[in-house]
Amino acid sequence: MAEQYQCSETGRTFPSADEARASEARFREIQTQCSGGRVPDLRPGDVIYLEGARYISHGCDDFCGGLAEVSEVSQGKSKGQVSRVRVIQQPGSMYDWNRLAAEQPNLRREYGTKWAHPDPDNRPEFNGYWL
Repeated sequence: MAEQYQCSETGRTFPSADEARASEARFREIQTQCSGGRVPDLRPGDVIYLEGARYISHGCDDFCGGLAEVSEVSQGKSKGQVSRVRVIQQPGSMYDWNRLAAEQPNLRREYGTKWAHPDPDNRPEFNGYWL
């Protein structure tokens, strides 16, 4: 079995130590820029933090926040230029990176090394409009 190397920041595994160290460096670079009030350019494979969401009327879409891997980055206009990101953990949603960048320090404190994931609540009383 091939040896695996772990990124100490995100827990992701890589086939080489160089890739794991590069992942750590890139994650730190993004987080440092966000902490300094900047909005760094993202690329697929980058890891950022997302907030969680709980819904009263469509609990089937509940989502636990945490680390998430960027799968797509696009630019758009909404009261100015906006970067939007899609992540592997929630592929049906696009997120406003300009807003999320400002929240990264708080989200990092809240979630640490926990990964984001769907957490659906399919009970009928929380899905009156969707099921």
